[in-house]
Amino acid sequence: MRNTGLSYFELLLNTIRPEASGQSNQRADIEPLAFLDYRREVAAKNAALVEFWKRNRLQGKPSSLIASPKARHYRTTTKRRVFFAHNKFRLRFSHRNDSTTENSVLCSALEPKEHEAIYQFLLGKINSPAFAVTAKHLTYIIIRGTSTEFCVVFNVDRLSGPIVRNLKALAENLRTLGLNIVSSFIFSDPTRSDYYLDKGQTVGVLKLKKLFGPDTLRLRVNGQTYRFPPVSFSQINESMVPVLLDTALRLCRPHPEGRFIDLYCGYGLFANYIGKRYGEVFAVDMDAASVDCGRETARHTVKKNGHGPRMYFRTAPISAVSLESLLPFAGQREETLLLDPPRQGPARGVIAYCAQRRASRIVHLFCDIDRIPVDSEQWRHYGYRATEIVALDMFPGTPNLEVAMLLQPF
Repeated sequence: MRNTGLSYFELLLNTIRPEASGQSNQRADIEPLAFLDYRREVAAKNAALVEFWKRNRLQGKPSSLIASPKARHYRTTTKRRVFFAHNKFRLRFSHRNDSTTENSVLCSALEPKEHEAIYQFLLGKINSPAFAVTAKHLTYIIIRGTSTEFCVVFNVDRLSGPIVRNLKALAENLRTLGLNIVSSFIFSDPTRSDYYLDKGQTVGVLKLKKLFGPDTLRLRVNGQTYRFPPVSFSQINESMVPVLLDTALRLCRPHPEGRFIDLYCGYGLFANYIGKRYGEVFAVDMDAASVDCGRETARHTVKKNGHGPRMYFRTAPISAVSLESLLPFAGQREETLLLDPPRQGPARGVIAYCAQRRASRIVHLFCDIDRIPVDSEQWRHYGYRATEIVALDMFPGTPNLEVAMLLQPF
């Protein structure tokens, strides 16, 4: 791995430092670029990306950043930490003490106005005598959904009859707001983890209880309706999802006789949109509830259209060993492989395993740019090089980007 000594974020901050001087740092770690005009933000991100590529001597040349259709007030997942100070319950962005003002909800330039209204309403309720006891057990309040439909999740450290009844009454109050709040859930995390939906630390206990509404959330994009669990990963910038899908589709160049392998498939966003243009699809993720949603979407699509590719959804932690047992032998069909791993990147051995399948095209999506030098070097070692790099601004107002890298054998 080449070490430039500076992360992409540091290069970006160097680019905007003169403009950032004098800015309030109250929300600097949440939305450090939100104060910029969006055109200036895009220009700064482009400059930092070019410098990052140059310093790390990476293959290829990234495209100019594809800007987001919605640059502010776009986040479809937001959260507030509940804490008690000065005889009142308050809400702040995170577990860190980033709120010192009386208006502890902290409005955000990146969040929908409806989210702020919901938080303000709930803050008043949890400070009323009727809900004060339950408020002591609240760790986070989370809002999820889309730009038009909202779901409220209460993260608590204890599930009991009185708490459930109290939160059910609180959830019913939400329905009076007229903001199209379609569902509400309780998420149990006895550890009070700093992560707002920490499913890994609550193994063996009831994690999710519905208060009202459908069991899943709904996303409509590019003529397809997807369902996903209220506590599973979904892209937070709904306006960029069609752009992301069409970018991945173009890089994959589907073949009706080919095989599409979607790793870290989640609820089947890529598997169902891109995969229907192949002859065979294999999709793998460790989140069983998301995989079930992806499988159900595929069944609905086949039923609606009367035909479709053979689609296989599998639940397993993604490793070289698990993929060896879950995927068919390579070489039977021309393969396209897509990886959309979490920020920490693929597990050890996954890139080596994928490379030895000799797929004609591999699309690797990065949500952490600083991982690109490490993983690119691995791909090069195993005989693949980057032939196209597309940068997408999935997270305006923050230093994060999504980078889609097309890799082909050499």
